[in-house]
Amino acid sequence: GTLPLGMQGIREAAEARAGTIISDRMELAFKGTPKRSFQYTFKMIPKSKHEADVVHNIIKAFKWNMLPEFKDEGRTGRKLNIPNTFDISYMYVGKENEYLHKIGTSVLESMNVTYGGDRYRTYEANSKGAPPTETNITLNFKELEMMTRERIAEGH
Repeated sequence: GTLPLGMQGIREAAEARAGTIISDRMELAFKGTPKRSFQYTFKMIPKSKHEADVVHNIIKAFKWNMLPEFKDEGRTGRKLNIPNTFDISYMYVGKENEYLHKIGTSVLESMNVTYGGDRYRTYEANSKGAPPTETNITLNFKELEMMTRERIAEGH
């Protein structure tokens, strides 16, 4: 509010001493930090039928782990179990690379899969169909925990 004549600088001096201010504009109020997101893109070029099956299984594994499932038997219930979480680490020669930031426990928010590269091509067909010669996946993760100065000091 307003201060009596001659007292206008008291509030500013107290704020400067405390290292904080009181804002007159409520739309500037701190509401927290958004949770961090991470995106990874992988290009997979299988060289054999076995590798094509591995690529197919990797895609299925990410899809399966990013989605919820019905809690009750069948698909008639309304309750869902939450999706699985991911603990991501950057590794170098069998141990965590401490030069790179850490990532907190995350969920896979979305996944995009494109098949065939610039020009769609496949290997020879088998009983499952014709495996693509190239598959690209983009994974979008979001951390579950809010980052703070303490978490950043820990390497996050």
